[in-house]
Amino acid sequence: MYFRSIISAVVAIAACSSSLQGVEASAASPSLTVKDFASNIANGATFVKFYSPQCAHSQKLAPMWEQVAAEHKDWKRTKGFKFAEVDCIAQGGLCEDNDVVSYPTMRLYYKGMPAAKYSKKRSVETISEYVATMAAEYINVPKDVKIEEVGEVKVNALGKVVDLDIESFERRTQFGPWLIEYYAPWCGHCKNLAPIYDEVAVALKDKVNVAKVDCTKNEEICRKEHVPGFPTIKLHQYGHSIEFREQRSLESITEWCLGAIVPSVQPISLVDLPKVKSANDVAFIFIHDANTSPEITSQIEKQSQIFYKQIALHESSEPELARELSASSPSLIALKNNRQYTYSGSLTDTKAVQAWIRHGMKPLVTTLGNHNVGSVLSRPGWVVLGLFDPANTASVAARHELIETAYKYYTSLEGRTHLDDRPLEFVIMDASNWESYVRGAFNLELTDLPVVVVINSREEIYYPFGLDGRLVPVDQEALLTYIADIERGVLVSKSMLSPIQKGFRLVQRRAQTMTRYAKQYPTVAMLLGTAFALSIMRHFGGKVPEKGEEEEEKDKKDKKE
Repeated sequence: MYFRSIISAVVAIAACSSSLQGVEASAASPSLTVKDFASNIANGATFVKFYSPQCAHSQKLAPMWEQVAAEHKDWKRTKGFKFAEVDCIAQGGLCEDNDVVSYPTMRLYYKGMPAAKYSKKRSVETISEYVATMAAEYINVPKDVKIEEVGEVKVNALGKVVDLDIESFERRTQFGPWLIEYYAPWCGHCKNLAPIYDEVAVALKDKVNVAKVDCTKNEEICRKEHVPGFPTIKLHQYGHSIEFREQRSLESITEWCLGAIVPSVQPISLVDLPKVKSANDVAFIFIHDANTSPEITSQIEKQSQIFYKQIALHESSEPELARELSASSPSLIALKNNRQYTYSGSLTDTKAVQAWIRHGMKPLVTTLGNHNVGSVLSRPGWVVLGLFDPANTASVAARHELIETAYKYYTSLEGRTHLDDRPLEFVIMDASNWESYVRGAFNLELTDLPVVVVINSREEIYYPFGLDGRLVPVDQEALLTYIADIERGVLVSKSMLSPIQKGFRLVQRRAQTMTRYAKQYPTVAMLLGTAFALSIMRHFGGKVPEKGEEEEEKDKKDKKE
């Protein structure tokens, strides 16, 4: 040990030029000894400089190190990141234990363990950049520090995908934004996404942190985040997350992510109001003026990020629009269900504003589009499907009437269960976009619209007519009577499938049943399959000879020869 210590010291000193100047520690970077080294690096991240006071390189580094340490001295309290140094002439054994073989050596420790060694250019700018990156990587904010006190935390400095576990997830994701993929190693789609996701990390360098969580090793995280399947991609910011549901390509993921990290409140004027109402089931409008505080404005902007692509959020300082909506400034208004609702709480109360938006973002009547048609029509239960052709001038009034019908239906339930003990949902479909579906499933043409049909997609049935044998118009009285007649069981349902589709579906179901049976009873299935194959052979290829007959035929052949 002693001999090795001498050799290490000789090698280290040889790497430097001698000097009479000393290199002193400071309050921003305290000097550690063998007695207090372990205890000082045990918590958080510690950037340690190992040096020799007689080394010219150490002397050159000293003022740069002191400047960086002094500029970031408050990080010890806010980020759990601190500086320290060790004089290897006075603490030779300590430097030897930490594998220091040259001066100066700069090494980062996290919770007492070596985490990284500095090997870049020695300049204030480069060291500061490295320190900011490592402080973000190993951030550990003390419990008594408020988030706003932490200050700027460097974002995705390396342009790489970070692996998060239960420990790093908790301490790092509170400083966003974070794009996180929840995956399983055995998932084929996850494997296909991996190279694309690496490219996403590069594209979002310095803008968005990019990470992944292995759900097979971190079940608690994935359960808490309500991960429905693999891979699931979510953007985390401001303590909330939104799920990416578009095509998993570099372009779409990057574009979606960059759009979500900036405010997306759209301006609106009085002339835009009718178009905004018709284009959205629910529209939120923020009314403000020159006296509105920046805190309130910032709060609304954050909501546009938290609910990115989930709500239509607009803003206006136009007095004419405020008068049209009978709104004072500042106000947050929701337009839905042919009605106007105004938020009555404090616009600086983050949780209250978010809760109000979340509660109000679902309309009574949902308009179907490419993004939701599959999920809505495949839900269990019943759908009151309003079929409209926008080219028909009667559609505007019919849409209004369908919403009013839904409003009356839900307010008159009085604790009863929905239709046939299953949920019932009102939706609107632009039949011109799904003309072939409307024609094939309901035998309707655009000239028949607007009409309403009640469907059950799971059972693939619908009720084409009212009790009078005619199509049901979008009329509140007629529609409520139609629903009541279905509930009473006096109407006859019809299949949404054609005869050919029915036959194909029957074969498909039989095949699925046979597959499940084969998996449960493989031996029985094999015997049945063999018997079936033999019967086919007998039917198409003649009688299958038994063993005795085969031998008899062979004997006859031998005799002839």
